[in-house]
Amino acid sequence: MLNILVPNDYSPEAKNALRYAVEFAAQTNSQIILYHAIPEVMPINEIPYENYYADEVDEENLLMESFLNMAKEENWPSVKSPKILVNFSNRVSDGIQAAFEEFKADIVIMGTHGASGWRKYILGTNTSSLIAEANFPVLAIPANYNFKPIYHIVYSSDLINLSSELDFMVPFAKIFHAVLDIFYFDYAGTESEKLMLDAEQYIRGLNYQNVKLTVKKGNLELSIDEQLRKNLDESNTQIVTLFKNKHNWMDDLLLGSNSRKMAMQSPIPILIFKKA
Repeated sequence: MLNILVPNDYSPEAKNALRYAVEFAAQTNSQIILYHAIPEVMPINEIPYENYYADEVDEENLLMESFLNMAKEENWPSVKSPKILVNFSNRVSDGIQAAFEEFKADIVIMGTHGASGWRKYILGTNTSSLIAEANFPVLAIPANYNFKPIYHIVYSSDLINLSSELDFMVPFAKIFHAVLDIFYFDYAGTESEKLMLDAEQYIRGLNYQNVKLTVKKGNLELSIDEQLRKNLDESNTQIVTLFKNKHNWMDDLLLGSNSRKMAMQSPIPILIFKKA
């Protein structure tokens, strides 16, 4: 059983992510933790603190009421009652990280709002900010995506840290008895052949047989996220996984990481892990 943290700002995208999380939780017999961040406001006069800020209890009640109304509208058959957490945070990503630690969550499921033009490169979204900063798994759900049974997971890898990456990915795939399809983009480098041979040998030694290596010809003119989108069979893939690398501030400001760009633009859910 997993503890699934689901941030909710009452937007249509958040509602869709919650719908997905409920189906996900039903398949994995997991616990949903609903989270909402109340923006902090710096007092400018002598108004007492308790009158100046929103009431957390009221917000918790509103969050639960919203969930129950949605459960009724969606006709969810037997949904576990969610846990509720509301806290104060001007940066939603900070609040989510605090909530994740407090409830010992295993994964965050949240919706993407999308962005275009200069906002895509400068502002991003709460989801993309969390992806850039989080040390825990984040599953980003596109705004119009409907949950589908998970049986095929694509995982992009450079094969360099394959064993440590599969330590995360194999248990996740096992939950759904899903095929774990490792995409490797081959640029015909001096180490490519050895990496692929070592990967095949390692995969054969796993105690989970639904893992395979798919080799694609790499294109230096395209980023990893562009190559993934080009090679994905969207009708046969339910989750794409990326391990994010650490980027400097200029990369994040101007270009964004592959994982952030993929999460913003992908039509299917993206699962982001931090690379060890």
